[in-house]
Amino acid sequence: MPIIKPFAGTCYNPERVADLAAVVAPPYDVIKETVQAALRARDPHNVIRLILGKSVQEKDVERPEADYVNAADTLAVWKRENILVTDPEPALYYLEEEFTALGTHYCRTGFIGLLQLDRLPASAVLPHEQTLDGPKADRLRLMQHTRANFSQIFTLYDDPEMVVDETLGAHRTTAAPAMVLPDVDGVARRLWRVTDADAIARVREVLAPQPLFIADGHHRFETALRYRELQLAAGNDDPDAPFQHLMVYCSNMAGPGLAVLPTHRLVSGYNRLTADEFRTRLGDRFTITEVPLAGDPPDAGANQLAARLAAAGAGCHFAVMLEQPPRGLLLTLTPAGAARLAGLHPALASLDVTVLHRLLLEEALEISVQDTATQRYISYVQDPVDAFAAVADGRADLAVLLRPTSVYQVKEVAAAGEKMPQKSTFFYPKLLTGLVLYLFDPAQ
Repeated sequence: MPIIKPFAGTCYNPERVADLAAVVAPPYDVIKETVQAALRARDPHNVIRLILGKSVQEKDVERPEADYVNAADTLAVWKRENILVTDPEPALYYLEEEFTALGTHYCRTGFIGLLQLDRLPASAVLPHEQTLDGPKADRLRLMQHTRANFSQIFTLYDDPEMVVDETLGAHRTTAAPAMVLPDVDGVARRLWRVTDADAIARVREVLAPQPLFIADGHHRFETALRYRELQLAAGNDDPDAPFQHLMVYCSNMAGPGLAVLPTHRLVSGYNRLTADEFRTRLGDRFTITEVPLAGDPPDAGANQLAARLAAAGAGCHFAVMLEQPPRGLLLTLTPAGAARLAGLHPALASLDVTVLHRLLLEEALEISVQDTATQRYISYVQDPVDAFAAVADGRADLAVLLRPTSVYQVKEVAAAGEKMPQKSTFFYPKLLTGLVLYLFDPAQ
């Protein structure tokens, strides 16, 4: 099962970088072109210059080779000028993130370490989402040029007794955090190093018998495996080589701090359907309940429909907004609709997001899996108010609101070897990039 190791992480030098908040960034895959420009303008040492953004993928074109070369050159300069410095001894990095989501206060805890890839059993790290070739090719080329992990893979373990958290919390190297970010996008973050050998051994002992479940970072996980394959094929078979390890963040799925939010769907550039046409396409797959939407203020209708969906109870439900002004419909899976999913694993068939993709998008609207993968008709939003606005002003033909997928549904699907549709989960907040980096050649 997974072997977790401490490592000497590379961090921004506080003597050269006064404001850590100015140099960190979200994961690359959520950095659109406009956000990338803002990050570059924020500070000349912002980590966006290393991780690059997803704007090229949005345009469905290949990133210029010069981008990867520039990232590697920038990394070399920052190391040479001591903008980035490597810690003197290996550690696990204990992270607290305090935030509010959907009206609830959370404090998510976890730690950053290395996952040993050498002889890693397939059952040791379990994914739950399909991946796409384009992002993996992009991340592989970046890794080949920079020889680094800039972002952590977000993984989950199951520790109901909270042994790992208590152990790391009790053995922090210093009482005060090594890094403090009081507010980046509404989240307060505190990070400590843990170097105590007995504490690290206890953490490894708790994690050794169980798999890790990938919450976020599927593309980067598969990229690391592919990079390792290429290194082995080239004759580099040292089991302790840096490429034999991957930087991961591990958080306890049994802890109180995990927030999993829904990701809503917009359908655009398709066919603008009336409510009656929509009902006809759905057939006997769902029962449909009209939900009157208040129009003043504009977000009242969205919040009203979201609240109605949240209170829908057991069974499979999601909500739809369509027409102008938007009308609200609550959809509930019927026995006839459920029968169409009989060939799926029960863990997968029980998910609202599976039902949405199989029965509404693919069957009723005839939007193919390939269309969804390339976002030909489908886009994603986090806020129901944004979904309402997109329908109201004609940018979307319809919007679908979803309930969040629970962390134990993720565990059940992954343990069964199944894959959810893209964007089935949103573990909030996203991990920041730039707190701790893993460089294969920190001295060079």
